[in-house]
Amino acid sequence: MTDNGGYPDPVFNPAESACVIIGVDSYTTLPQLPAVRNNLKALRAALTDRTIGGMPKRNCRVVLNPRTITAALRPVEQAVHTAKDTLIVYYAGHGFLDSKQEGLYLTLPGTEAGKLHSGIPYAWLRSVLGTRTPPRLRIVILDCCYSGSVIKGMSAGTMAGGAMSTAAATQLASSRLGEALFEGMDSMEGVSYLLTSTPWNVEALAPEGEEYTAFTGEFLRVLREGIPGAQAAGRVPEAASSEPGEPPDANGPDTHLTLEAIYREVRRALRAKNRPLPQQQSQNSIEKLPFVRNRAARPVPQVPQGGQAAGAGGPGDGATDRELERQRERQREEEEQEARKRRTRRRGLIASLCVAAVAVPSFVWWQSRDEVPSSGDCSDDVALIGHSDALDGVEYEAAVPVDGLSALAMAGPSRAWALADNSPGRIFELDLGTTGASPPAARAIDMRTLHPTGGGRFDGEGLVLEQGGRTVLVASEAGPSIRRFRVSDGAELGRIELPHNLVRWAGPENLEALGASPDGRYLYAGLEAPLFRDGKARGRSLLRIQRFKGTPGGTYVADKQYAYQSAAGLRMSELVALGGDRLLVLETNHAEGQGNAVRIFGADLSRAKDVSKVESLQSEPVDAFAKKWEPVDLVTCPRGGSAAAQPQLNPLLENAEGMALGTAPLASGPYKGRLPLFLVSDNNNSPHQITRVYALAIRVGRPAAE
Repeated sequence: MTDNGGYPDPVFNPAESACVIIGVDSYTTLPQLPAVRNNLKALRAALTDRTIGGMPKRNCRVVLNPRTITAALRPVEQAVHTAKDTLIVYYAGHGFLDSKQEGLYLTLPGTEAGKLHSGIPYAWLRSVLGTRTPPRLRIVILDCCYSGSVIKGMSAGTMAGGAMSTAAATQLASSRLGEALFEGMDSMEGVSYLLTSTPWNVEALAPEGEEYTAFTGEFLRVLREGIPGAQAAGRVPEAASSEPGEPPDANGPDTHLTLEAIYREVRRALRAKNRPLPQQQSQNSIEKLPFVRNRAARPVPQVPQGGQAAGAGGPGDGATDRELERQRERQREEEEQEARKRRTRRRGLIASLCVAAVAVPSFVWWQSRDEVPSSGDCSDDVALIGHSDALDGVEYEAAVPVDGLSALAMAGPSRAWALADNSPGRIFELDLGTTGASPPAARAIDMRTLHPTGGGRFDGEGLVLEQGGRTVLVASEAGPSIRRFRVSDGAELGRIELPHNLVRWAGPENLEALGASPDGRYLYAGLEAPLFRDGKARGRSLLRIQRFKGTPGGTYVADKQYAYQSAAGLRMSELVALGGDRLLVLETNHAEGQGNAVRIFGADLSRAKDVSKVESLQSEPVDAFAKKWEPVDLVTCPRGGSAAAQPQLNPLLENAEGMALGTAPLASGPYKGRLPLFLVSDNNNSPHQITRVYALAIRVGRPAAE
């Protein structure tokens, strides 16, 4: 036994194992990732620590910022031929999906947009690992966006048809990537295991100001601290031949951590922080086998020859274990409390809109269940009045499904038009609620089918009801385009000309949000994903909001273009114009196993730079972007009376895509003076999603301090 501070030797043989830790923190054209350098140094230290991994330092190689594919893969190839027991390969950095070839590309410092050959095909790394040579166990850990598919980079990008796109790959291509990732792994001798930082459709996070990336930071914490009471691990089989369900050959309680135990603890910690969740996949149950020593387990006493260990407490002494478990539980509670504080900590708002208060129908539609409130405060400035699922699964006049609702526009105090994004395009008039002793459910009372001209696909995402109510403006991702339709018969009346850059450099996820100023003088169109040349910074999309100037029912022309930075991992779904170049912006996303994120931000464009002639937002300083504040994260809203068709941090949350501000402040009740704000969710025609209408009361204004 080596000198390891009393901890037992690992079950795998460190002397015959190796690790190759690859990372890129410095890029020529892509956003920088300074935390990656810290990842590499700390991971090597943990794997070579005699109380954790115990691997000789000479066997663990760090490859930082490899300039060529050969420089990145040659160390892996060498390790494959020298490691006879276990080989660990880790990569952290940006990654991109090639939607045409359905493959993942890891990036190098010089990787450039539009040049597939400047990245590393993941298939090449897999090929190097898959040769019929030792080691017996191959473990791959990927910390980059969309790694579960395999994975898009910490800047979320797609290399499509030779042009790198910051829009997501198509869902079809992405869904196939998970299968493609493991294609050929059966040919590898021994056992194979993959651990990724995110699901296939989610971006990884490199939080600004933190020492490590989100996933690797938690992974390192578990290695360093261990897990009290972790289930005992079994021995690695000589040739991966153990039968399924065979009980492990334990080396004593919790002296080692399995990959499964590490995965579950990392996942728990990330869930508590409302961050993307990791994924794992294995062959031959490698995740249940010992990986590293468990630092939370009591060190094995050094037993003097022929006698009992000095200071041994006897077989009944479990005080140390119990104290460690209590400490661990306190730490978990503190983490979860801090996560809740982060979600509810909001900046105060002042300068409410000056609109005469009038009577508004009661919007307290929905009762609580199981004595859990279904309405109440979500933050200092936003309260949940209620929600309704009455539109879910229904058909208008028993013939047309009321689903796929992607936008909302108010037509009165309790009336709205909702846009369906499925083909053919339709708008439904909704009765949101009326006064009465028993509140009614939201219902569709009218419908119009839109008739786009010119052929091609039409995918309506944004909706504005113009003054007078005779016409609507609809933003379509397909095209993209903004078109005017007559409400009475759905006929297309014309289009608004878009700036050249919004058409030429847009990916498949482009025009998503549309709103008009209260006087109709300005029209604002927001992008869901960045233009090809704009990309992301630290997981935040660098988006553009186009302002048009004109008259309702008349001509609108492009006026100014503003830069807007989304929250990490989120995308713009809708916006509402408040006047004075102030907006409310709905940002959302969905993470597999974690559910939906629904957050509402305020944005002030009045002092933002006009970026109409700026080719790329990557070079723009922070003060060139719109100033933001956050009135509410809906995860903090009361959850009573809500049900979810899939896992959610709060069952209230669904795929919210439409948002509209009420026409007048509430005249009575606990939220008197606030404006009603309505959201509608898009069920995407899926049995796992719900068409849901939300009613909120919001105090709107600028941040108290900037």
